[in-house]
Amino acid sequence: MVKLAKNYLTTSSIYQFMVQIQRFWQAAKTSLGTPTLVIFSALVLVRIISLSLYPLMDMTEGRYGEIARQMATRNDWITPWIDVGVPFWGKPPLSFWMSALGIKLFGVNEFAVRIPHFFAAFLVVAICYDWAKRSRINPFYVSIILGASILFVISSGAVMTDMALCLGSTLSIRGFWLSLRGVEARRKFEQVLFFTGLGLMLLAKGPVGWILVLLPIGLWVLASGSIKETWRGLAWIKGTLLAILMALPWYLLAEQQTPGFLHYFFYGEHWQRFTVSGWKGDLYGTAHVASRGTVWLHFLLASLPWSLILPIAAWRYKLLSLNKSQTEPAQLSMYLVLAGLSPCLFFTMSSNIIWTYTLPGFPALALLLAMYLQRAEQMLSQKILLIGTAISSLIFIGLVGGLTLSQASDLKSTAAIVELYKKQHNAQTLVFLGARPMSGMFYSQGQALSVNNLDEVAALTDGKPAYIAVKKAELINLKTQNLTAIGDAGNYRLYLTGQ
Repeated sequence: MVKLAKNYLTTSSIYQFMVQIQRFWQAAKTSLGTPTLVIFSALVLVRIISLSLYPLMDMTEGRYGEIARQMATRNDWITPWIDVGVPFWGKPPLSFWMSALGIKLFGVNEFAVRIPHFFAAFLVVAICYDWAKRSRINPFYVSIILGASILFVISSGAVMTDMALCLGSTLSIRGFWLSLRGVEARRKFEQVLFFTGLGLMLLAKGPVGWILVLLPIGLWVLASGSIKETWRGLAWIKGTLLAILMALPWYLLAEQQTPGFLHYFFYGEHWQRFTVSGWKGDLYGTAHVASRGTVWLHFLLASLPWSLILPIAAWRYKLLSLNKSQTEPAQLSMYLVLAGLSPCLFFTMSSNIIWTYTLPGFPALALLLAMYLQRAEQMLSQKILLIGTAISSLIFIGLVGGLTLSQASDLKSTAAIVELYKKQHNAQTLVFLGARPMSGMFYSQGQALSVNNLDEVAALTDGKPAYIAVKKAELINLKTQNLTAIGDAGNYRLYLTGQ
């Protein structure tokens, strides 16, 4: 009887789950239209498949993938290591923990280090979907706009710190609003989400995440005159202590294991990086240099296709004529504008930026744009969403095709040259002439070495033969005596010494 009951419960649970999936699909199809839903589903499927189609590319993915690999193999979950004896002080560990967990589950490969970031992106969409439902905004519109934004699609499967930061900021942006304006019975829960998001941001990228959340909150409070409501509506002191306590143990342990971390991280990475043009103090690369205000151009590119489609639709159908009143929709739209544009506002005067800095603003803007579309006729909204999703899918599939079919990714990664080395039927050492790429470390399981010139090879390998990877651009200056060419792969040519 017990066995029959268990089988019934299992069968019943599966049946109920399938019924819920069918209802969800039907509701999405009714709201979006079948073509949009099918194209978006195909985009999600292609994104999942693509996680293992192309190699980790230098610098970012190779660097963070290697840090995660070392974290997983060393079982050191406190200090991220970029090389033997060299700690990585540039970022907190949340994204490394994510990829390292993927390695523990799936082994050392591209899918393993990328899938946790895809799951984080899924959580961001789910948080916005639920927020939209509670705010009487079409949740399917929000999901499509956010999920089909080109930067979001790319970041959802990239080994970077940005999606982890976006997850924390989305929790906080959503938690703050629903703590004040949500259902009374859930407000304490939303407060927990708000401060949990702050804690996650400390572990994802540091205190800069707090600015991206508190800046729009502060501007909205001043513009709406909600100072008393905001102060009384959230347990600011207890909540802030909770957020700090989530991250403080790691910061203290990291400083204890590698003294000097706190000074470099807070003063160098969080002050000099954004205030000093071409900052020379970066221990792990070169600071980006761009004209001040470039972040707005990054935003227009990153938010494709909606940055092209929706402004035109808003002008043509007057979707932007929001009522400047104290009504709930008007207040929410003001808040979403400020939250969505806060990364651009904050980084306007910074010259050391990249386009992923705009990502934390996308969830709020997705809700805002969904509000605008909801005011239009459903047929018009469906057409706009269909065009946008189709454009985004074509762009992304084109990018993936360019990376795989044309093997363009081999020019930005050392995966191909390491694979060529592994195909040789002996266990000689692999040595990179010049700087050793981080992807080379990842794909060689940390075994690849580096030399400044060929004279150093013998000393490094105790006079034994070795395989040397040389950039093709440097071949013109290379003396190939006593070197046997094995083959080319990507930007490199592989040689065997001592033959």
